[in-house]
Amino acid sequence: MIINVNIISGFLGAGKTTFLKKIIPNIKGKIALIENEFGDIGIDGDLINDKLPIKEIYAGCICCSLVKNFKDSIEELALKYKPEHIFIEPSGVGNLSDIVKVCKKISKNSDLPIRVNHLITIIDVSAFDDYLENFGGFYLDQIQNANVIFLSHIDSVDDLKVEEVISKIKLSNEKACIIKDDWYSYEGKEIIEILDTIKNIEVDLKEKSLSIPASKVFSTVSIANPKNFTEEEIDRILNSIKGKDYGYVLRAKGILELDTKKFIYFDFTPHHFQWDYVEGFKETKLAIIGSELKRQKILQCFKNKHISKALSRYPKF
Repeated sequence: MIINVNIISGFLGAGKTTFLKKIIPNIKGKIALIENEFGDIGIDGDLINDKLPIKEIYAGCICCSLVKNFKDSIEELALKYKPEHIFIEPSGVGNLSDIVKVCKKISKNSDLPIRVNHLITIIDVSAFDDYLENFGGFYLDQIQNANVIFLSHIDSVDDLKVEEVISKIKLSNEKACIIKDDWYSYEGKEIIEILDTIKNIEVDLKEKSLSIPASKVFSTVSIANPKNFTEEEIDRILNSIKGKDYGYVLRAKGILELDTKKFIYFDFTPHHFQWDYVEGFKETKLAIIGSELKRQKILQCFKNKHISKALSRYPKF
């Protein structure tokens, strides 16, 4: 039995987890998932499906510093659960080309019947120019090595901007199938039908245009058991993060408890941020990724002085 490996890539906050939540319930056959968090705390795995076999890999990228963990995770899932599909959600700052190379090496050097199937990249149209200008190497690698590209946050820009972004994408990858429609409005089974029609498209891997590992460019602060907040405080904090009060925050997300004892999930990028009530969570935690982060100010804002465990990593130059 062939094990199809599908990689869902995309820069920080593009919508990878939302995409997976849509399609996973509609896939036929046994499924396993590998979640890679650049920060020291895993969050996305909690949002997917607690009945699904999930391997969470923290504190780095599976394309560079955590290659062995990644290899071991694929082999363990394949041997223990014998899934028909393994979905991989890499860190938002990971290199898609390196991840594919590791998958192909595992397939070649082991007896596991692994086949790299879909290489999907999700692109936030509203953030495209900003991220391309500031993080070109990491950003382009995910675009150049995809065989399917989905666009997110189309509703926040006009049609002319969407066409402009598509034209720029084609300059980097003329072979990929670009889905121009808003996939947020699709049912999961409709997305699967789209993927089934383009499963034979192949893209030759491009060499990375940037060899610097993500840990040299990005930093992260993670906090377990942060303090409780009011709704007003959450809104104020998310607005202040956008204003660079805490450094250049590219992504912030987590589960927080309000003073009303209700839990919320918040999700921030410089272009979009929101929070919503959630149920079924008892553990609070958050992760912030960016550059030139103001660590002490972040800790002062979120940390519970008595019971919090704060973890942080910074690039070493």
